[in-house]
Amino acid sequence: MKPAAMKTIWKFEMPPSWEISMPAGAEFLSIGEQHNKVCLWMLVDPEATDEIRRFAVFGTGHPVPDIPLRFLGSVQLFDGDLVFHAFERANEK
Repeated sequence: MKPAAMKTIWKFEMPPSWEISMPAGAEFLSIGEQHNKVCLWMLVDPEATDEIRRFAVFGTGHPVPDIPLRFLGSVQLFDGDLVFHAFERANEK
C-alpha cells in the first residue's frame, strides 16, 4: 500500500501586487506580519503541478479597483503605523 501524500505549509512574502506560481489547489491558511513584511501561509501539496495565483495588497485609504477580489485579512506593520489589506484576485480569462 502506497503511503498517503503529505502536504506542507509554505510561506510567501506579499509585495503590493503580484502573481505567484504555487502548487495547484494550495489552501489559504493565514496572513500576518513577519519581520515587517506581509506574509501569506498556504497548505500545499509539493507534488502538485504549479498554477498561477494572483494577489493584491492595499493600504488603508488607498483606492481598490472594482474587480473580483476575495478578502484574506488585514495586517499591521511598524507597530500599527501601516495597515494593509490583502486579497486574492479572481482568475482572469
